[in-house]
Amino acid sequence: MKFNPPRFQRFFGSPQIPLRNRAMTDSMTDSRPHVTQVRVERSLPVWVKLWTVVILANIGGFAVAIWVAGSMRAIPSSTGMQSGLLFAYYAAMVVIAVLDAFLLDEVLFKGGFRKTHIQGRIPRLSARGGGGADVEQAAAAMKRTTMGFPFLLLVSGGITYMAFNFVNHDFDAYYSRVGKHVVAMHLGTDEEQIEAVRTLSIRREPQVLPALKWRTAQGGEPAKWAAWALGRFTDLPTRRPLKAPLVAASRSDDPGLRREALVALGRIQHRAADDAIHAEIRAQRDRDERVDGRLLYALGAIQTLSSVPLLEDLLHTAKPQTQRLAAWALAQHRDQRGGRAVVKILEARLPTASHEVRCAIVHALGILADEQSNLALMDAYDRATPAERATICARLQLSMRPDGDDDDRVDLFMPQDTFAMKVVMSMAQMRATSGDVRARAEPWLERIVADEETTPAARESAKSLLAGIRSGRDDNAAPSVDEALGIE
Repeated sequence: MKFNPPRFQRFFGSPQIPLRNRAMTDSMTDSRPHVTQVRVERSLPVWVKLWTVVILANIGGFAVAIWVAGSMRAIPSSTGMQSGLLFAYYAAMVVIAVLDAFLLDEVLFKGGFRKTHIQGRIPRLSARGGGGADVEQAAAAMKRTTMGFPFLLLVSGGITYMAFNFVNHDFDAYYSRVGKHVVAMHLGTDEEQIEAVRTLSIRREPQVLPALKWRTAQGGEPAKWAAWALGRFTDLPTRRPLKAPLVAASRSDDPGLRREALVALGRIQHRAADDAIHAEIRAQRDRDERVDGRLLYALGAIQTLSSVPLLEDLLHTAKPQTQRLAAWALAQHRDQRGGRAVVKILEARLPTASHEVRCAIVHALGILADEQSNLALMDAYDRATPAERATICARLQLSMRPDGDDDDRVDLFMPQDTFAMKVVMSMAQMRATSGDVRARAEPWLERIVADEETTPAARESAKSLLAGIRSGRDDNAAPSVDEALGIE
């Protein structure tokens, strides 16, 4: 049998001590009283450990939330970095929410969910701890919470969400409304950038305007849309921040960007852009292209008298829709010094214009409201055939978007009505008061009322107008509805 020293030492003790001496030592030891030493290991309660972990995790989570928000507002360098930042942000939020829920479960329900679903159920707990398992822990594990861990998780998630947005200045709201579109303008394809610009054109957060100005300066197809979007910011308290980027874009070599910038400058009423708009319109005519109606709308918004000669030329020589827009743009000069001269231009064109252009001129004369225009309007009515008088003068729908879609549209020549009604309504805008005009207007209105071919609506309107002229009625001084009904 092979000798094994370790086994020998376990059974017989150290070989250096003789057996008889060891026996004597054992007998002496047995005579002493036995003392049992028990090692007591003290550990912190679970809720204290969880509290420490939760505090550390929240501090780390807040740091992640602030860092991610700052990095996203500064625009990440790539889409991969953007995805990584968002993953880190929401992963930190989920982890902290779970840890907070475990802490609430530990404090409120003595860790019932943890002991039941994490550490195991009662049989396993008993096998692991033997017969000395803590009764209180066993009772906590069997206890059914009234709130439930999923509810605690939702509550913790909501609190974590609000805490994150408190420390990072409401990043989630910013990102959902503005941030993701700003990032798309920097990192997306042309189609994604255009879609982002379209969305931002109706947003008014402080970050929107700098982003659109930056995109306008970058050129390309999205820059045209960015210039269009800047033109929609007509509701700003001051339009000065819009002018510099649009003026720079209006000098671009890209004809599309230049045109969109000029239209936007017209919409914000930058009067210094009138010469550039004139040049753009003349260039389109030289190329035998249809004049962009938005440029005429821009001239009507700017209202400079230098535009009158060009508009007069368009009123006589352009295509019918352009003539209609030129008539409308001329009428917008009514408040300018010397702007009343456009009345004679419109009256001179009225007899020879096509029916649709006559409708536009009649409407424009109603805007200008010059009393002497009653004579031109009566002549236009008499020249029209019964069929033309009954024809609807259609409105003109002008899309302001680069692609011609209708979500940014202006409707001109409203309301739609028959030519006869348009004439009577325009005459009502310029009520005849002088003797020479009344001497011709009153008999004419009497004839219209008596004419059997006059439509009922036109007849009633002519009666009301005639009565107003004869009584010297001022409709602007008429009582309001509340005053007429005696409502204080």
